[in-house]
Amino acid sequence: MKMKLLFLLIIIASLIDFACKKNDAGPPTITAVRSVDPTKKDSLFKEAVPGTLIVIEGNNLNGATAVFFNDTSAYFNPVYNTSSVIIVTIPGSSQTAAANPNVKNQIKVVTNHGMATYSFTLYLPPPTISSISFDNTGSIVYITGTNLAGVQKITFPIPSGPDTALSYNVNKTGTQITAAIPPGTAFQDSIRVYCTFGTASYPYPPPMTITSISNENGTTGTTITINGTNFVGVTQVMFPGNIPGTNVTTNSVSQISVTVPAGISSIDSLRVTGALGNASSPQLFDTYLTSASPGYLSNFEVQYNSDNTGFVGWTGGYANTATAATTYPGGTGASAFIAQGSAMSNNSGVGSQGNPGFIQLNNVPWVANTATSISGYSLKFEIYVKNPWSAGALWIMMGGWYGWHDYLARYAPWSTDPSGKFAPSGWVTVTIPLTQFMTVTGGSNSDNNEWDLGSYPTGGSSASKFSDFTSTALCFALNNDLAKGAIPANTINIAIDNVRIVQGQ
Repeated sequence: MKMKLLFLLIIIASLIDFACKKNDAGPPTITAVRSVDPTKKDSLFKEAVPGTLIVIEGNNLNGATAVFFNDTSAYFNPVYNTSSVIIVTIPGSSQTAAANPNVKNQIKVVTNHGMATYSFTLYLPPPTISSISFDNTGSIVYITGTNLAGVQKITFPIPSGPDTALSYNVNKTGTQITAAIPPGTAFQDSIRVYCTFGTASYPYPPPMTITSISNENGTTGTTITINGTNFVGVTQVMFPGNIPGTNVTTNSVSQISVTVPAGISSIDSLRVTGALGNASSPQLFDTYLTSASPGYLSNFEVQYNSDNTGFVGWTGGYANTATAATTYPGGTGASAFIAQGSAMSNNSGVGSQGNPGFIQLNNVPWVANTATSISGYSLKFEIYVKNPWSAGALWIMMGGWYGWHDYLARYAPWSTDPSGKFAPSGWVTVTIPLTQFMTVTGGSNSDNNEWDLGSYPTGGSSASKFSDFTSTALCFALNNDLAKGAIPANTINIAIDNVRIVQGQ
């Protein structure tokens, strides 16, 4: 029995001795870090960006159980671990000096027979700024970009007083900074963000821009809104003839409201003055004053005139100056209107509704040179919606009498309004790019007439130049073109004025 016990102790001792001899090469060490690319095997480095795939070189690295970068654990595949190399990806979440100035900047490898460390710096690429924007007060700026971490200060081009941000916050991903702007008027230069791993700059202050005007033919005393960007510290809105608007109110950093002044006798752009400079509208204001041809299709001043002052008429009504002032107040003289009388069943075509309303314009020139591309051109008109509009569409057809089969566009603003209805206060300008007019394909009618179609056709194509339009006559017509049931009688009442073709939006 004693012999058996002695034999067992000898075996155990032998195993322990073998294990000790197996690791008697010494503790693990790290000698270098290089790229995993075999063509760059000799390219050693001491720093890298989180997310980089690297090779850790050393001695006695077999039996590795963990690898850490700045105390952040990294996954590695033991299959690729040998006594001399470990292939591992630096975790994207590893800390850098941008987030923690006290990081160790160290790689740590733990094995079953010891631990090795190696000085190695993790850094971020230089910061970048892609855009800036303001809050509605104009006192806060939002700076958007990449690697906006380790922010040390933010400066503004303000010549007097403090030029650094009063306060700032950086989001967790380092992609946006919210900063309080210091007082003072900035000159044109750059905003600069100083970070741990570099400095980013962006032109500052950004320009104000005007993108649209709610009513481009607003009359005296009406309130219009001007939409755009960077409306900060707005002090004045100038109308044609250098006449200042009244009741100027900055609703938000992207919208101003203003009352149209009296005395406008010419057409021109609107101009806005503010803390960030001046902006001019790309749209002309009060074009109804001249109604120049080519370009103006109708101002509806005389009902049956054959030029751009009148229209053919038919079932669309005509509101003269006196009538329009009462029924559709705030307009520019006379206008045409569609007042739906009979109920409109769905998907039965505009010509099958007991003639609910058609307004046909004269065939007048749109541009001087019909070889001109339609790209960048739009159809514009003012519209007055007397009752909230929540069903049906306005079809705008090209062609001719009983032959509306050229190009077609659809206008149903209620369908994209969050409320499900369109009920503007007063007259507003509608803009439809000419590229949205499509050829009519398919249909059960023999002549493919657009007013026989019960639903808006699909699969059409747009024109490329003005000569592609075989006729410049337009027809505005109502159509209940969605399968949502009938529209009750006397529901839709729409006035239209100042129909025109313009270059731009």
